[in-house]
Amino acid sequence: MNWIVKVFTVLSLCILAGSHHILAASSSMDPEKRKDLENGKILMEVKQHPITKIPITIGQSLVEGSVEEVWWVIIDFNAFGEFMPNVIYYRPLGWEGDRLLVDCKVKVVFLTLEYRLAYIIDEASHTTYWFYVKGPIRDAQGYFRIEPYDETRVLVTYTTTLDVGRAIPAVIEKALSKSTFPKIFKSLRQRVTDLKKKKLIMPPILPPKPAQSERDTA
Repeated sequence: MNWIVKVFTVLSLCILAGSHHILAASSSMDPEKRKDLENGKILMEVKQHPITKIPITIGQSLVEGSVEEVWWVIIDFNAFGEFMPNVIYYRPLGWEGDRLLVDCKVKVVFLTLEYRLAYIIDEASHTTYWFYVKGPIRDAQGYFRIEPYDETRVLVTYTTTLDVGRAIPAVIEKALSKSTFPKIFKSLRQRVTDLKKKKLIMPPILPPKPAQSERDTA
């Protein structure tokens, strides 16, 4: 699968998330879902990916903090091992064109997996997209998106797929995603709260981007 197809496949996740419109802004969302969100619930829906046809879970939650504060946390890849469930480490390697390559090591049930992802970091829309580059799995893709909600909270949308092949039955993978999503949102909420209390929330240090001429030839 080439880069263009991979990016298109990931962007299809965003279209899918918007198509059933869990919410886009606090003023236009369904009142019942807004009530659930404001009561601290994590909303999850399972949909079929429009391209791969595999089931994917899309989750949304409110997080206390500004867009910038939460954004800094979700692009601080070096810190993922400190708070993200199942993550042993994420290590940014450097840029390949406009994509940030990140080596990952995670635990999935009885497996420890090491693989490489490519991230598109869209600061304008406060969205990170990722897709599989290499490693002993079939595929991995997803995105985090942060949107303003009110004066003190933001809306975070998250989805991911991790196809490890035949090592884990599909039914177990589906159950894992549904149980892991709440942990991810709760960990993100706590991470933002802890860093704000300690006055340690700040822009992370990422590998420097190449000059435009280097990106053009990548």
